Amino acid sequence: MAENKKSFLLYTDVYHTVKKLTDEQAGILFKHILSYVNDEDPTINDLIIEIAFEPIKQSLKRDLVKYEEIIKKRETAGKIGGIRSGEIRRIKKEANEA
Repeated sequence: MAENKKSFLLYTDVYHTVKKLTDEQAGILFKHILSYVNDEDPTINDLIIEIAFEPIKQSLKRDLVKYEEIIKKRETAGKIGGIRSGEIRRIKKEANEA
């Protein structure tokens, strides 16, 4: 997951897959998801849980790409806004001194 990222999206459509798992398997899957998003590089020895996890993993990867794009856009917008704000303050300061 991204550095300093404290949350992730888990989509409701995964419910249809998870409800077919036993409570024990669902718990293992949930712990695996948490381990994955915390960059612990978990491994699974249960094929059913691995199959259930794969679409979740793919959606987490897609969401991370979107998140990183948003961060870049906001960073750029912040820099532009800071430049404009600095120019306005400079103009006001020059006008006040005059």
